[in-house]
Amino acid sequence: MKGSDCRKNLILVAISMKEKGLDLHDGGKKIHKLLISLIELQKIAYSPASQRSQRTILRALNQSFVFGELLSELVGPKPESCGERSMYGMPFHCIVCHLGEQLRLISGRSLVAEHAERYFNKLR
Repeated sequence: MKGSDCRKNLILVAISMKEKGLDLHDGGKKIHKLLISLIELQKIAYSPASQRSQRTILRALNQSFVFGELLSELVGPKPESCGERSMYGMPFHCIVCHLGEQLRLISGRSLVAEHAERYFNKLR
């Protein structure tokens, strides 16, 4: 599954949670808020440089903080289904710690890995 398909599925899950009212209890609200923060982070990270401003960078910093706090609250320090390193490894660290600073310096769209993914799939 490509990254764009994963992003689309994430959006569809968040929409269906809201439509079906699955976020009525406390844990569901937190899960829905986690998904929405991740969707917004992806939108900001993959937006073109012309849409980047100080406001969007600050929004990315705030949403990465919300995402990090909610994930660590929902999953806990020792995840049961997977290892701690796979849950809180490099992708988590990059989103929570470096995304805002990276967006300040470089457009997220210029770092999109999907271009390399397309070329790699052609080589296979």
